[in-house]
Amino acid sequence: MSSVSRSLQDLGLTDFFVDAARTFLAALPPASQAEHELGRVVGVERATYQVWTARGPEEALLAGTLRQAAGAQPPQPVIGDWLIVQRLPGEPTLRIVELLPRRTQFTRAVNGGMSEQIIAANVDVVFIVTTPGTDLDLPRLGRYVTAVHVSGAQPVVLLNKTDLVNDPARWMAQIRTVAPDVPVHEVAAAAGHGLDAVQQYLQTGVTAALIGSSGVGKSTLTNALLGQQVALTGPVRDADQQGRHTTTSRTLYPLPGGGLLIDNPGLRDIAVWDPAGQPVGFQVIEDTAAHCRFRKCTHTTEPGCAVQRAVHQGRISSELLTAYHQAQGLPLRRPKRR
Repeated sequence: MSSVSRSLQDLGLTDFFVDAARTFLAALPPASQAEHELGRVVGVERATYQVWTARGPEEALLAGTLRQAAGAQPPQPVIGDWLIVQRLPGEPTLRIVELLPRRTQFTRAVNGGMSEQIIAANVDVVFIVTTPGTDLDLPRLGRYVTAVHVSGAQPVVLLNKTDLVNDPARWMAQIRTVAPDVPVHEVAAAAGHGLDAVQQYLQTGVTAALIGSSGVGKSTLTNALLGQQVALTGPVRDADQQGRHTTTSRTLYPLPGGGLLIDNPGLRDIAVWDPAGQPVGFQVIEDTAAHCRFRKCTHTTEPGCAVQRAVHQGRISSELLTAYHQAQGLPLRRPKRR
């Protein structure tokens, strides 16, 4: 641990993880410390993990001590996790013996919001990919942005396939009603346009992830940034403009110009998991609406509207309410804060 491999630094290794590893190793018998080293999860299969160590990518299995950890749900490594692995003499497969603390954690709520699914760990930037047309679902986009904020990463929206429409500015304007403070960039990944705007976030050691529904071009964007065909791409159905799930597992790719990229399978939607138990996204409007004077309040001009009052008081942003109105097909009204 006295010297850190440059390749691991390129994979995002920082003092945060080095210090956590040293604490774990200090508790081991001195004779066994040499068997243990740092690694990062770059691929997850059904029963095995692809872990990048100082020697490069290697296969690893979860040690029995972790599989039998106390608690109903033992910790499971996910793409992007930093680990301590044990290299036993004569064994071709590494053993994962410790999951290091996560700096950020991108999750979604599952099982009706009763539990969380961890999608990726230690991600710095999340590119939310959408396209003009039927995929641009503003309420869903708002939930994506909220989920990224909750994770601790920076959200960036990419409007892909802009070469297929005449007026991308109209779609960009709609996105900004939901995410006025989030960077938004026009991209045409298949044509190689707009990649410079994406690459500015991909500095050495920075981990980025792509999320979005199937068919928005995440795999095409991955291939364009890597400069080679590594991710499968597929056609989009004409009937509903939906794509097939060409990406079926999560993989972390080191990029030639620096940075790392996680290509995620398509997500039809995302329910925000909030560890603090507070309402987030459009849910805060629904919760506040329970205090409106009228049961069928549209939150536009009705007297006694709790949602409008919350906007005036600055507890709900006017941009979020505008996006909510758009999703409901209601007239757009922008109440001003007092």
